Amino acid sequence: MKKIIKKLIIIGFILTVIFVGAFFGVNNYLMPSIVESNEVELPNVVGLNKMDAIRRLEALNLTPVEVGPRYDSRYETDEVIFQKPYSGTMVKENRRVYIHISGGEPLVKMPQVVNKTLRDARVNIERLGLFVGKVEEILSEMPMGIVVEQEYLLEHKLEKGDSVDLKISIGPQSGMVRVPNLIGKSVKAAVRILQHSNLKLGEKSYISSPSLLPNTIVSQTPSQDFLLNIGESVDIVISKSKR
Repeated sequence: MKKIIKKLIIIGFILTVIFVGAFFGVNNYLMPSIVESNEVELPNVVGLNKMDAIRRLEALNLTPVEVGPRYDSRYETDEVIFQKPYSGTMVKENRRVYIHISGGEPLVKMPQVVNKTLRDARVNIERLGLFVGKVEEILSEMPMGIVVEQEYLLEHKLEKGDSVDLKISIGPQSGMVRVPNLIGKSVKAAVRILQHSNLKLGEKSYISSPSLLPNTIVSQTPSQDFLLNIGESVDIVISKSKR
């Protein structure tokens, strides 16, 4: 019995030595060699065209991920302006590498030039690196020489060097007048004001409200400054007290 126990102890000792030796060998020699074989040094792709950068990264079994565009005048459109991780970093194969792509010159926002003179509009547009394109003259209720329409809305993003078409007013058509403001006036006063503008009083309708002053015009159609031909009429809504 003692011999059997002794043999078991020896066998256990031998197995323990083998296990410890195997663990030490795998941990210190085999695993580092495996890990090191799957690592690559990240190249510098900043300044390269994005397609060249992608090909270079994929050749190293890395996964490029595009970010952007970001606008930077130092780089041409589609060039890589930043990468993460940085070049020289040791990374494992299949690691994602984020490359930020240039959109070229920074975009500028379209200013609001409606209601400005053509000269002021041109100054506002050109100081942003844009240019005034086609200028069309149109009939408008706005005074002569005032911009009444711009090709792009306020804050629309444009590239420097883009042109912007404008429409400017040459004033209203001959024989047209602006509608005066009748709100808050009595009907008698409204008739007098309209006659002075060569217009007529049109349809009258009434509205009841305890909060409105009776016999006062509370609404008009067309509204103030709308253009009408001489002799046309303006409809009004008049307040009346509740009985």
